[in-house]
Amino acid sequence: MKISQSDWLRALAVQPPQQLSATLDSLSLNWTIAPKQLTQTGLAALKLRDGAFNDPFFIGEIPLSSAWIVVTTETGECYEGAAQLMDDSAQKIEQLALCDAILSHQLSGWESIYALVEKGMQMIDQERALRKKLLVKTTVDFALLNASEDDDDEV
Repeated sequence: MKISQSDWLRALAVQPPQQLSATLDSLSLNWTIAPKQLTQTGLAALKLRDGAFNDPFFIGEIPLSSAWIVVTTETGECYEGAAQLMDDSAQKIEQLALCDAILSHQLSGWESIYALVEKGMQMIDQERALRKKLLVKTTVDFALLNASEDDDDEV
């Protein structure tokens, strides 16, 4: 199953943190990993625009983390990876950026990271199916509600 690059981080983010750490540790990488930009964690304001007057307004804050790294291999080649996620863990976002570099450039051990992506997509698909089942169970037929209101009016 081919999974698009846009889904990689989402699939890896649902993995337990210890699973991601164990997989990266098992690769025994002798690479130098340096930030291209300092890792940032914190809150981001969520801004929307009013539909009538096009005025901006803020509906709240969300946790947001971002990382951009440079991986230098034993041979001196440099590769970049980046990640941005609605989360507040600096360690997790740096691991996801490393996974992005490994997968994007198919560096040593990319197959084991991709196996985690496939497992994560299966977890996401199972969650989606469960939510779909719950949505079907909670569907309301408003026509029936209207009919019962009409019955009350006749009494």
